[in-house]
Amino acid sequence: MNRFRRPILAALAILGLVVLGYGLWLRGISAREWLQPDTTQNPAVLRPWAVEADCYSQLARVQRILARKGLIQNHFTVENWPEGLTPSTTAPFDYVILALYEPLRLVTRYPLDWAGALVSPALWVGMVGFWIFFRSREFNAMGRFLFLIGSAALPALIWGTAFGRPRHQSLILVLMAVALTAEYERWHAELTPKRVWHTVAGVVWGLACWTSLYEPVLVVILLVVFNLIARRRENPRFLASFGVTMLVAWLVEGVHVFNPPPEYREALGRWLATVAEWQGLDFAVFIRQMTLGFVVLPFVAWGLMRRVGERRTDLFLILLTAVLGVLAAYQRRWIYYANLGELFLLVRFCQDGPVRWSRAVVAGIFAMGLAVANRAYIEVVMQQNPANQPSIELARISRSIDEPGGIMAPWWLSPGLLYFSGQPIVSGSSHCGISGIVDSAAFYSASSWPEAEALLLKRQVRWVAVWDDRAYEGYPGLNVEREILGLPDYTEDSKDEAETTIWEILADGRNVPGALRLRAVTQKMKLYEFEPGG
Repeated sequence: MNRFRRPILAALAILGLVVLGYGLWLRGISAREWLQPDTTQNPAVLRPWAVEADCYSQLARVQRILARKGLIQNHFTVENWPEGLTPSTTAPFDYVILALYEPLRLVTRYPLDWAGALVSPALWVGMVGFWIFFRSREFNAMGRFLFLIGSAALPALIWGTAFGRPRHQSLILVLMAVALTAEYERWHAELTPKRVWHTVAGVVWGLACWTSLYEPVLVVILLVVFNLIARRRENPRFLASFGVTMLVAWLVEGVHVFNPPPEYREALGRWLATVAEWQGLDFAVFIRQMTLGFVVLPFVAWGLMRRVGERRTDLFLILLTAVLGVLAAYQRRWIYYANLGELFLLVRFCQDGPVRWSRAVVAGIFAMGLAVANRAYIEVVMQQNPANQPSIELARISRSIDEPGGIMAPWWLSPGLLYFSGQPIVSGSSHCGISGIVDSAAFYSASSWPEAEALLLKRQVRWVAVWDDRAYEGYPGLNVEREILGLPDYTEDSKDEAETTIWEILADGRNVPGALRLRAVTQKMKLYEFEPGG
């Protein structure tokens, strides 16, 4: 058997490289500028660019740690300027990025950018390595192979890992993969003496909840409730290790729970409606994303429940996947974890299904679902004309921000300006900074200079950036800001009114108030310096 082990591992390694290559290719077609020379430097150097505002916000956290402005970012003073905010993001993912930063510093001028681009693929490699080499009795060689194939081809998992986004979903996916595997180990009768699994599960679930007090918390609550109902107990070692991990998290970082002030709650709901990951999935997209999911899930559940032996862990996973699938239909940020549960179910059924033909049928449906999901994903990506983030232009604009002061910019561009310039931003991509997001929207929607100037003074702003892309008809950027305020969209019928707003005045460059001095212009952006009394 050992003579076959090396060829198998080599084949899996090659497959893993193919998967990462596929993820890079998807990234290349969805954000065509993600790996381009940094022309703001002389000579230009190849540099990876992030594809989301949240990615730059995450890298800015690590940037501050490297600048010796706090090993733990409990209060992020440079977002929602000058109030600051208590971020929802936490320390564990910061230090995973830092672990990559140190060796990369020896080989590149942009170690933090490369650490951000590589951290999620590296975590994916770790997750796959765990599945391949870990000798769980619940996952044989075929099961580990299916894990690799599934994590390699599910679009949501590619987006969360191999795609190269420095976002904490990749760390949560790895921790949940390890924790769900530990659940199989710790609840089998013959393994009860191996008490270490209860401790491992508690620590890993605790780390997942430390990383985010949102999705993992719900999973742990469901797990404990299920064990108390189905098994009539929860292991004290699990509860103790989980509690200790959460206690350490609380002592180190405190509680990262944001309760919006009453006057901002409606605005927060309207802003969240503009953020893709908080939106629901329409039925057709949901079915494609849940490639096995609600099509054959009842049959898979029936097959797993028929087998002999410990079945309650499978039952928990069935219920968990169903719950996560429903949540993903209403809020797409859950799709990563619903796909992970779906993958576990597929592997378990293809190992222990009642008859071989049924395993082949389920595997075939899953394979067809993967093909359909990937085709649909690529079609959507190919239709996207602009890059997710105009990173090169943000970097170029930032070179003109040569004096300290707050930056007023549209919320989806602000984190990039924070990262490249190092100067604080009024609005950002965190819901915890909703007051700054609202003030930014009010500034750009204002039709009188005194009203707009009062907001700049209130927020201690020195720099004002505006998005000036004339490739679009209508007023898409301005209307996003108006949606946050609960105001109706501008159309061609209200063109005269729209062009009196600060957004359109600054974008057009005519009739600009004397207190704003044009400092930089790129193809799609303008930067002004605010000089009160000018």
